[in-house]
Amino acid sequence: MAKKIILADSAGVCFGVEKAVSTAEEKLVQEQNVFSYGPLIHNPQTIEKLENKGLKVLDKIENKKGTIIIRAHGITIDDQKTLESNDSNIVDMTCPIVKKLQFAVKSLYENGFHVLIVGDHKHPEIIGAKSYAKDDITIIRDLNQLDQLPKERRKIGVVAQTTIPVEDFWKVVEKLKKIEQIELKIIDTLCDDIHNKQIEAVEIAKDVDIMLVIGGKNSSNTKEITKMCKDINSETHQIETFDQISDLNINFKDKVVGISAGASTPPWLIKKTIDNLMMV
Repeated sequence: MAKKIILADSAGVCFGVEKAVSTAEEKLVQEQNVFSYGPLIHNPQTIEKLENKGLKVLDKIENKKGTIIIRAHGITIDDQKTLESNDSNIVDMTCPIVKKLQFAVKSLYENGFHVLIVGDHKHPEIIGAKSYAKDDITIIRDLNQLDQLPKERRKIGVVAQTTIPVEDFWKVVEKLKKIEQIELKIIDTLCDDIHNKQIEAVEIAKDVDIMLVIGGKNSSNTKEITKMCKDINSETHQIETFDQISDLNINFKDKVVGISAGASTPPWLIKKTIDNLMMV
């Protein structure tokens, strides 16, 4: 059994995820035909529970009789218009912070700025957000890709994927500030909740023997927390469920174990992980 378990205060679901899940649960009680366009959140266990209650996940837009819930990561502007033109009742559960990113991209584009997003171009959040700037946009992962920015553009607007490390965003901004020939507009679209998770997890990782980060394998923010902790503590491991503890082949006896969790990880998964740790 572990000697001590330190659980991050910030571990687990953010307000956007909590609202999306609770809204889906309410709709499933009230109605028979409830759908989500894409996975509602990036946690397979929560999605499975919702599917068991009747939620049907759509991977393409269909004209369904009933309610279609827009996922927390948001969708493209064209998909939004298509959904709103059909016969379904649309419930938009896009996270408010993601909405802020979408509105920022739209505003920058409409004001003549070339939009630069610091983030993962494959992430659903970015796929949705970039649609608000049509083709007048560049997406980079970090400072090392800044040379992809079109040299001829003189008005640059910078935003961030909501869940990336704060440092990745501001390193790009500081570099751009040194270019005298451009007009720079910066809109901070980072999520404070995710930032707090990252900071607290890293601080815990410094002081423990083993660090566990709980969250879906498809969760970008969980993977980012894991990476940041692993840079500090090589004995950092991401697990999706409590069952995977045994797969790690780690002797937890007399060890101090730290635990954090991504923004889509439900409380019951965290509790079961702690319960399992008390028995190994």
